[in-house]
Amino acid sequence: MGRRCSAVVLSLFLLAMGRFAFGSEFGNIHFGQLYVHPRIGVEVMYDDNIFLLGKTKQDDVLFKIKPGVDFDYNRDGKSVRLNYLAEIGRYVDNTDYDYDNHMVDAAVDLQFPSGLMFFVGDVFRRTIDRLTYEEYPLVKRTENTSDVKVGYEFTDRLSFRVGYDHMILDYEDAPYKPDPSVVLHFSDFDRDMDLATGTVFYRILNAVSLLGQIEYMWIDYDQEVRRSDAEGISGWVGVTGQLTPKMTALIKGGWQERDYDGPQEDWGGGVFTIDIVHRCTETLLVSVGGSRRAVESTYDVNNYFTATEGRAGLEKQVGPKVTVSASAFYANSDYPEATLHAGHLSERSDDIWGARVGLRYDIQQWLSTSFWYTHEERNSNHDAYDYDDNRVSLGVSAVF
Repeated sequence: MGRRCSAVVLSLFLLAMGRFAFGSEFGNIHFGQLYVHPRIGVEVMYDDNIFLLGKTKQDDVLFKIKPGVDFDYNRDGKSVRLNYLAEIGRYVDNTDYDYDNHMVDAAVDLQFPSGLMFFVGDVFRRTIDRLTYEEYPLVKRTENTSDVKVGYEFTDRLSFRVGYDHMILDYEDAPYKPDPSVVLHFSDFDRDMDLATGTVFYRILNAVSLLGQIEYMWIDYDQEVRRSDAEGISGWVGVTGQLTPKMTALIKGGWQERDYDGPQEDWGGGVFTIDIVHRCTETLLVSVGGSRRAVESTYDVNNYFTATEGRAGLEKQVGPKVTVSASAFYANSDYPEATLHAGHLSERSDDIWGARVGLRYDIQQWLSTSFWYTHEERNSNHDAYDYDDNRVSLGVSAVF
């Protein structure tokens, strides 16, 4: 362990001293319109509840190294990107849960003067990051999402877009289990999800459009043992674009129906998505957002839970090198099926909230250091799922 700590501390020291190792001429690597951005980050984090347990917490220190590289090509409304990012995590005490996360993001975006657009992208992740708030942490999984969009601008005001997404989700092994006698086969939740979308945009102002959208979804589980396949349809209306010179937004709402093959309850209800970003001043950025939707569940006999979320954040630049930020969120998860808890049947409902504050100092344009504190809590009417978690982290990152 001493050798590992020494290596990480040395890496932090070298990065922090980078302003002396590299001159100001160090910049982006490019070959014509192809830009290459190597990146590296080092972080040390203290977490007082690494397994998100209730009363029986277990703390640890986690060291992370985050290497990556971005390739970006842009020319005449046509762009290509290929990004790779890894996160190598090593615990001081719980070394059985050391991990290596990998993410690859690739896309081609073509915009033609005729009004035709074409987009194809793929995001691959091999990670232990939580997929939803209900899961235990440290659940290894592989997911791949492919995305194709084709659009056409009929007139200066009217355009349409059709899209197709395909997601593959495979859990690799069982997560950490507070009770070793409980066998959790997360492979029962391996699935494919397909989403076909059609959207019509009508521009009402210079940079603001109304939208109408139809979505059709298929959910196909590899094993229909604990979960059922489903089909669903949803309709949306909304507005998107630059609402004011300083504000951009996507606001849409609608209704969704989801029909499951098994005997468990189907889902039908209102859905919405809100994303608003407002630049109050040159140095202050504020964002708010929220959503309501059905999310596939891994809890007991529930096919899904209804997730309602809200969030807000701000970022303030203090002087030429210092940026402070703060954010908070609240989420509610409601489960439709009654399950046994504390000797009686009831439907589980969780309230989750969290807050984060941070400080970033830009040593150079390409080199920065940051400090973060994060708090998260879950309060459930099934109190076995309550937890609170505090994390403090210090990191250094460089993007060339």
